[in-house]
Amino acid sequence: MSAAISPFWAKGFEATTLSDLEEATGVDRSTIYNSFGGKTGLYRSATAAYVDRSHEALFEPLHKGTSGIADIVDFLDRLATMLGSDVNPPGCLIVNDMAADIDHEATNRYLECLQTGFQKALQRSSSLGDSNPHKTGQRSQTLTAAILGVNIVHRNSANASLAQTLIDGLREEVSAWSTEEPVVLPL
Repeated sequence: MSAAISPFWAKGFEATTLSDLEEATGVDRSTIYNSFGGKTGLYRSATAAYVDRSHEALFEPLHKGTSGIADIVDFLDRLATMLGSDVNPPGCLIVNDMAADIDHEATNRYLECLQTGFQKALQRSSSLGDSNPHKTGQRSQTLTAAILGVNIVHRNSANASLAQTLIDGLREEVSAWSTEEPVVLPL
């Protein structure tokens, strides 16, 4: 399945041809139709695999970390490293094709993993007294929107350095949350 991710990620759903998929996967188009029902079915399988891979590489530390703010900073560092690598196509497969509206399930799952991960990290942070618990919802939504924006900016390879600059700004902002006035939680 991972072989099908690359052409969809690099070109987008619409521009990826069956010939591109045959070349990338080593599977002929009749097998693509028989196994996946065609290009759309293969795309849905590829996006599901991509979200699984993203969860393991990026989102899991947000969901299962122990430090709150530091977990978010770690996420941003991992994202910066991934975006700075020449191994993957620019941007994010899900964000790149979000406007094409081909796979609601993968899009919703990606957004859920991202926003829920931020919420969990921020809740850990507030339980440690490191950030304001009343801002958890707002901040998780802001971070989700910011990450979508970073990926859109990165999609255009001419803007790759701007995407890194945006991540640097996010890292500074998130780090500042832990230096806010201490929050006293009621007993």
